[in-house]
Amino acid sequence: MAEIEQFEVEQDPEAGMESPKTEGEVKPVPPEWKEVYGGSKFAVSSLFPPFTWLPAYVRYAKGTATSGDIERMGELPYSMKGDLIAGLTVGLMLVPQCLAFALLAGLPIRAGLYSSFAPLVIYALLGTLRQLQVGPTALISLLTGQALDAVNLLGDEERLSGACTLALLVGLVSLLLGVLRFGFVVDFMSHSVMSSFCTASGVIIATSQLKHALGISIKRHKYWWQTAYDLCKHLPEIDAATAVLGFTLLAMLTFFKKWKQAGNEAKRSKSLLWRFFPKNKDSCAFKSMKMCADLSSVLCVILGWVWGFIYREAGITSVRLIEDSESNGFLFLLPSFDSKTPDLIVPAVMIAVVGFLETIAVGGKMANEKRYSYDANQELLALGAANVGGAFMGAFPITGGFSRTAVNAMFGASSPLSGALTSLVVVIAVYSLMPVVELLPLSALAPLIIHGAIGVTDFKAFITTFKGNKLDFLIMVATFLVSLGLTVKEGLITGVSLSILKLTYEVAMPNLAVCGQVEDGTFRDVRYYPEGRMMPKCVVVRMDAGLSFANTRRLQEFCMRAMAAASKADSSVSHLILDCKSINGTDMTGCEAIENLAISLEKRKKSLVLANLKAPLTKAMFAAGVDKHIEAHSGHLCWNMGQALALVDGGDPAAAKKSVHDLHSRVQSSAQGKQCLPG
Repeated sequence: MAEIEQFEVEQDPEAGMESPKTEGEVKPVPPEWKEVYGGSKFAVSSLFPPFTWLPAYVRYAKGTATSGDIERMGELPYSMKGDLIAGLTVGLMLVPQCLAFALLAGLPIRAGLYSSFAPLVIYALLGTLRQLQVGPTALISLLTGQALDAVNLLGDEERLSGACTLALLVGLVSLLLGVLRFGFVVDFMSHSVMSSFCTASGVIIATSQLKHALGISIKRHKYWWQTAYDLCKHLPEIDAATAVLGFTLLAMLTFFKKWKQAGNEAKRSKSLLWRFFPKNKDSCAFKSMKMCADLSSVLCVILGWVWGFIYREAGITSVRLIEDSESNGFLFLLPSFDSKTPDLIVPAVMIAVVGFLETIAVGGKMANEKRYSYDANQELLALGAANVGGAFMGAFPITGGFSRTAVNAMFGASSPLSGALTSLVVVIAVYSLMPVVELLPLSALAPLIIHGAIGVTDFKAFITTFKGNKLDFLIMVATFLVSLGLTVKEGLITGVSLSILKLTYEVAMPNLAVCGQVEDGTFRDVRYYPEGRMMPKCVVVRMDAGLSFANTRRLQEFCMRAMAAASKADSSVSHLILDCKSINGTDMTGCEAIENLAISLEKRKKSLVLANLKAPLTKAMFAAGVDKHIEAHSGHLCWNMGQALALVDGGDPAAAKKSVHDLHSRVQSSAQGKQCLPG
């Protein structure tokens, strides 16, 4: 519960405390404060970020960067060398990953490559997150696969066509949200819901790929529990050669990840396992091993291919290969619309929102660490354009990737140029590496997906949430169970719906407190400060929320109970002071509730006093005539608590009335364009 800080101003002999003073016309706010209140202005050039960063990039390379360039760079100076190395390195990482994610979505593997060219180039032209690498991701691939399953698209070609249509819809939704500046919609996705959603998605993704790691042939199922049941039923059919290959590579990926997270040299030296591996970060052995860990996905694919080759040479043919990829280069096609397209709209909205969240989560973190700014709404436009462009080249939906962005940053990426360079590696792969890729065992791709899926799970979050907020924990459990029982789409909808209901409940059930005065002069909740002194002739009540139709009844009932209890304890109590310091505004129902409360108290020969009024609340009450109504029923409005206490002691209400009217005039001046600071 947020406590109210003490309001410190000089005492006034008549009103109890100093009131805001205005002499003549209200002074305008300085320009720098106008920008704080109004936010940054929209500029057409912001729609095409290279107009800003590319000239600065060139100037920095020439050594003629301006102070503005240096400020915009933050702690991430431009580096052509860094962009080149990072872009090509991530390209090597992206090729095997995009193939694996296409497999996860139930699409021909060539779709992964189609999704890793045009979107990268378009994002490089429109994105503002300088280190972000976009492309297929495990979470978006899962959502894509489930969306196509839901509309019964089963064949390779119809699934590929459906995926392109879905990418187009995702792009259009993102563009619409960006144009309307609706980046705030993601605020309705709480951290607990996203954590539960990602954990459920990780479980589903890992389970779906076990068939490839074990060499079991089962059909694709719509629900997780069907897949799990089918896997258990076919366990006797495990192919030993496939399982050894798959789980050895998975163990290697897990080993490298744990090694990277082992900590500093001191922690590694104390570890029973990591003490036997390179510990000094400056040593060649450590750097070499870190390089292997960073490119472990590439190493996994190379080892898998070699292992498959050894199997074939040894006459072991039970290990399934990717085989004919049917790729003759990039496609240029028009997404088709049919009777199933409307059923893809809801999944498209979900993918757009989840993809945006994923992008901001990883890219925004990098931007904050390097102290450079980005535009969340521009990111929606960039992701939207990238998906729309990809849809015309056979792509399925894409977003920012966690692992690739981390590697991109680590290898020195400093601008979106690195993403464009990454796309060149994909072009080379499409036109020269596909015959090699076709001989890659499926069990070499499955560990990449399973390892990534394990990385997005966070079961510890359930324990932490249970300790911190039981209601949030129940929402997490519901999201998790519905995602596993049905699909992640229904799970996410359940989580968001329950979160909104929880928010509504918290608005309707705000914290209400009877306050006593403690030693420093502030008023605190007597539940937590029982030593607080109850003021003579009055009871002080505080509500820690905005006053709205959802909580007016609760406020009125609480105030009447507080007055009844205070009057029983002290018959001289004649006023109820409502501390409005935490009430930022109200609606018409709230205004009526204040009026009704004043009438109810007057009938009991008591008076209502509103103290610590804020500008938005004052504006609403004056507009609705509440000030006159309260005064007509022996009530008062006060700018601060000192005035309220002075009134209770018999002070002149004129000073309090004058200060509140002065505050209202300031609000009116601001609304009329004079841009004055509210009280």
